[in-house]
Amino acid sequence: MYVYIWKDTEGIPFYVGMSQNLRRPSPKSLGHRNKACAARVQELGPDNVVIELHMAADVTAAKLLEQSFIAKYGRVVDGSGTLTNISLGGEFHATTPDTKKRLKELWNDSAHREKVITAQVGKKRALAESTKNVLRQSLVNNPEMKGWSERNGKDPDFDAKRIAGIRAAQPKRAEKMQDPVALAQRKERLKATLNSPEYKAKRAAFDTPEYRAKISAAKKEYWAKRKGITTQPA
Repeated sequence: MYVYIWKDTEGIPFYVGMSQNLRRPSPKSLGHRNKACAARVQELGPDNVVIELHMAADVTAAKLLEQSFIAKYGRVVDGSGTLTNISLGGEFHATTPDTKKRLKELWNDSAHREKVITAQVGKKRALAESTKNVLRQSLVNNPEMKGWSERNGKDPDFDAKRIAGIRAAQPKRAEKMQDPVALAQRKERLKATLNSPEYKAKRAAFDTPEYRAKISAAKKEYWAKRKGITTQPA
């Protein structure tokens, strides 16, 4: 969860909100915000809005953080501060399972899906550079977004989650591997690849005595290390 504060060019906050994703904090996404907030964004220009982004562990923490910021900066509607927020915060409404099911069914309708995709063609969805910088920094500060090399074998929680995910996926993967239709499709794709002129040309380029010698030496070195044998250069 994220709690964000929009500020003007002088650093004065004028809106506080929260979101489950990183696109919502963009000032270019003005949907479902009050008229006073939208007018302030239009007055400043979306690219000139300064974004202050805070991470929260869950929805409850995000609600409390949003409420604390609104109480801290105050609201225009009651004369207590500079925020255009109408409420005291904490009204985040998560999508219910029933709504998610209906949305999924609607998206599975090919006519509806084609209509939505067609409407989005050609629309520019670029984020402001200030928004991009905030999002980049949030990813850097997010421990969940560390690279594989930084976490694999070093972070017990990461290793446990990764292993649990692999084990959970094994039955489905085994079922798919044994599916006759999927097996036939894989064979056809492999046959098409092996018989393609591009693949044959690529194989021919590498099929040289020098390349075969290099591969052979690499294999010998690998197995020597596995067996604990130290190889000496010739």
